[in-house]
Amino acid sequence: MFHLMFWIFTSLLVILGFQLLSITASVLGGKGPSIKDNLTALLIALPIGACIFYSSYFPLHYFVKRTSRFIWLSIVYIILMLVFLIPPAILAIRAHSAAKFNFLDILIIIFPILYFNVFGFLFKTFIEWIKDRKIKAELEKDKITSQLELLKSKINPHFLFNTLNNIDVLIQEKPNKASEYLKKLSEILRFMLYESNEDKIPLNKEIEYIKKYIDLQKIRTSNMDFVKFEINGNADDKCVAPMIFIQFIENAFKYATNKKIENAVNIRFDITGNSLSFYCSNHKNLPDENNQDKNGLGIDLIKQKLDLIYQKTYKLDIKNEDNRYIVNLEIQLDDH
Repeated sequence: MFHLMFWIFTSLLVILGFQLLSITASVLGGKGPSIKDNLTALLIALPIGACIFYSSYFPLHYFVKRTSRFIWLSIVYIILMLVFLIPPAILAIRAHSAAKFNFLDILIIIFPILYFNVFGFLFKTFIEWIKDRKIKAELEKDKITSQLELLKSKINPHFLFNTLNNIDVLIQEKPNKASEYLKKLSEILRFMLYESNEDKIPLNKEIEYIKKYIDLQKIRTSNMDFVKFEINGNADDKCVAPMIFIQFIENAFKYATNKKIENAVNIRFDITGNSLSFYCSNHKNLPDENNQDKNGLGIDLIKQKLDLIYQKTYKLDIKNEDNRYIVNLEIQLDDH
């Protein structure tokens, strides 16, 4: 595209130059170049210009990051300039006639050469710059993908171990209930291993995964009001990055150790159009528990994941109060 635009521009420039000469000649009472002369000049100038242009375009990699070669190239340019200028100047001096030394004629010869030569280097430099930017963008994308895969692999394993232990207890007492929970655990693991590999997934799937996670956490308590879970708004036809809420929910269950308190864990999704507000809070039993996610995933790790996915377009507010730990996260949803 850039090459085509350059040659169209150059062709128009040549035609315009001859038109200006024609207008100037007409004003001065002379006869300027005809249309046939314009086409002839164009057919001659473009092939010669293309040879000069691409002789500068293709060898550029030979000079890149090699200062000495650029210096030698400059010296060659200077020598060529002198070859064109010195002989006519010497002839003019010998003839004792400055009129024979027509500097304008020399410029008419040198300018097109410099034009095609310089633009050949500039085009190659510009295209190489675009390629470098593209390569860097692809490398950055690969780096982000690798980091996201690494972050996914750092899901807290304690949930899995605790759930298996709880199911093991239920197998003897309530085998049907144990089978139901085992099925939910299987679906959760399938989601984590396979369905969460996409960049964006339906919000309904993410919420369904969270519901199953909460159900498995409830095995450890007989208090049916231990968890409050709400969904306000329509989650249909909306997409979200997978597993960006679960770290906060995992920490909430980890630190809400008193299973007798009502609404010890409070989780809420508010969906308005393409905006989603996620609220998660949990009761803290120990007054000296100042670091909510100590020995957990770490808030820095969660922020890193959000930065990689949403590029600073999200809003995260975390409050560590006396007896509650509160997380508010606002993100923009994509249409499915």
